[in-house]
Amino acid sequence: MNRIRGWMTIATIGVVAALVAGCAAPLRLEHEVRSQAAWVESARPAPGDRYVFERLPSQRSGDAAREQETLEKLAEPVLAAYGLRRAEAAADGAQAAVPWGVQIVARSVRYPYAPWDAPEPRPGWMPYGQIVVGRGVVSGIGLHWNLRPPYYVREVALTVRDRRRGEVVYETRATQDGPWADGPAQWTALLRAALDGFPTPPAGPRRVVIEQPRAE
Repeated sequence: MNRIRGWMTIATIGVVAALVAGCAAPLRLEHEVRSQAAWVESARPAPGDRYVFERLPSQRSGDAAREQETLEKLAEPVLAAYGLRRAEAAADGAQAAVPWGVQIVARSVRYPYAPWDAPEPRPGWMPYGQIVVGRGVVSGIGLHWNLRPPYYVREVALTVRDRRRGEVVYETRATQDGPWADGPAQWTALLRAALDGFPTPPAGPRRVVIEQPRAE
């Protein structure tokens, strides 16, 4: 009995050590990205150019406004990496003189399990994650393991508008999926992936891998 308890203690220490090591490692997140640019040669962003965030009517009040503000704060350092700086009316004068407008639209969907974990048999027409059937739970050594953890699909769409000409001149969209719940690390990685290759991205869809430090 003492030997069994010793093995259980060693196993517990090993699990804890693995979890700690996993938490310390950066997240390696894969994204599907598609971007398109329509710059006028004489008018494209240059280092030091200013921009303002533009919002849809649905993003201007209540919880949506607070969520948008959080997303925009995460986007600021990502845009700054390309030399763009956010205009502040108090510091930079009238916003009418700011050449670029940036708009971000994001969505996140939480499914009860990953597509490949869907219970069988499953009709071909049934979208995964819409109906929870037979979610398995087993127990072992006092712990409960969920065989079908939640699965998340996130998407960010970002556009850049030339405010002098009133035209959208850059658009990009990135999607990310995996078992990670929404958090700053996941959204920052999405924004970094969406702006990969800015301002002259490659044509067509592409896969972008981002290693993002975990939020503390």
